[in-house]
Amino acid sequence: MPEVVIIGGGLSGLVASITARQAGLSCVVIEKGRSLGGDGNYVEGAMGVDSKLQQQAGITIDRTQLLQDELNYSHFEASAPHLKQLIDHSGETIDWLADQGVKFASVGPQGKSWPTIHAFAGGGHAAVATLVAKARQLGVEFCTSTSAQKLLQTAGHLSGVEVMNEVTGQTKEIATDNVILATGGYVDNPELIKKQTPLSDRLMSVSDGKSTGDGMQLAWAAGAMHDSMGALQFGGGAIYDPMLPPFLHMSSEIGVAATQEAILWVNQVGDRFVNEDVNDNMCHAGNALLGQARTFAIFDAEAVKHLSTVGLYKAVGNSPFSPDTLSKLPDELASDLAAHRKYLAKADTLEALADQLHLPNLVDSVARYNRQVTAGVDADFGKASAYLTPVKDGPFYAVTLGVGMACAIGGLRIDTHNAVLNAQGYPLPGLYAIGNDAAGMLVGDTYAVTLPGSTAGFAAFSGRNAVAAIVQQK
Repeated sequence: MPEVVIIGGGLSGLVASITARQAGLSCVVIEKGRSLGGDGNYVEGAMGVDSKLQQQAGITIDRTQLLQDELNYSHFEASAPHLKQLIDHSGETIDWLADQGVKFASVGPQGKSWPTIHAFAGGGHAAVATLVAKARQLGVEFCTSTSAQKLLQTAGHLSGVEVMNEVTGQTKEIATDNVILATGGYVDNPELIKKQTPLSDRLMSVSDGKSTGDGMQLAWAAGAMHDSMGALQFGGGAIYDPMLPPFLHMSSEIGVAATQEAILWVNQVGDRFVNEDVNDNMCHAGNALLGQARTFAIFDAEAVKHLSTVGLYKAVGNSPFSPDTLSKLPDELASDLAAHRKYLAKADTLEALADQLHLPNLVDSVARYNRQVTAGVDADFGKASAYLTPVKDGPFYAVTLGVGMACAIGGLRIDTHNAVLNAQGYPLPGLYAIGNDAAGMLVGDTYAVTLPGSTAGFAAFSGRNAVAAIVQQK
């Protein structure tokens, strides 16, 4: 009988499995997919405060001020004890990851944020590969293509989990006293997402496709509290293409030009509606875009030339990495126009573009915007003068924008040992939740983009924290 069964083989589950083996616990990881790593394969880095890397870089952060600022950001919907616990242990979590062999490329801010993100060298996939190798070396048993169907309880205590082979449909029971839920949240569950926003048809998941709320639904069936669904982590503006999966556009330079370069956004009638520099905070940008029925990014031939040959108007704000130029932009535009991609429109004049997209106010909106560019002052929405880029040289382009979702968190309430709580606020003995299954404790209605890397940072911290609680119980 394994001492710990971990449901989910993503970043948090891998960290928990390694920690369990290092503590001398027998451990089985149940993963419903055929591969490991989950959304951890796509994260850019992990949050940490006072790590060795930050110390070497001369970065100092006032933990008390950070805690207060993040609580204010969440309107105090975040749990102060949980957030403080994460901040206080995040640096040592980064150091532990480094001890396991995970490599970091840089440490610093991401857009307008605290300098907390430790960017993974080679991206999340490289970090995951390192952790998988470490777990296998330590003897962690992985059961892939196997899903958890039900938590088993005896006299109010967890006694095991029923699992199903996804290939054969056969089920069996695994006896254990401790289960850790690490299933990644619910971003890939359209029904649950729709409960969060009536505009879910414009939301596009850029997840691994497996984060369907399994963990919280298993816990709810076992008596866990139905807690706030937490927050959707919007990835800011993104190409809205109903014909192709969203992940195919993740590396698109058209997408960078349309969202990150803060040129001009308009709504369904062609009116400008926000300071386009909002995309430095991905979640704020998502909220702004969802406040309109339709949204478009507008730019001109001069912008294409400048971005592809001279440089960016502004650094990519929602990533720790930013290219020097968008050298592939002209070819991408030509290729997607030739393929008649529905998200992309081009016209020689603004009047023709407005007619093509049924944007009656576009010409007047662009004229007003260009006057403010000339004056050097955005009197409407306050965009910094350095990012006031004119739209005047044809041909003109329009990119239809939706909102990408990286993750959806919440649904369960935990204590500071990551134990899952029942409706009365007491732990369900033997049941723990980590990663996005539990991260709703850290946010309000908006993911904490101001604390970059917090999803991955909490995944790693919470995996270690839950196992430490199990060890303490023995």
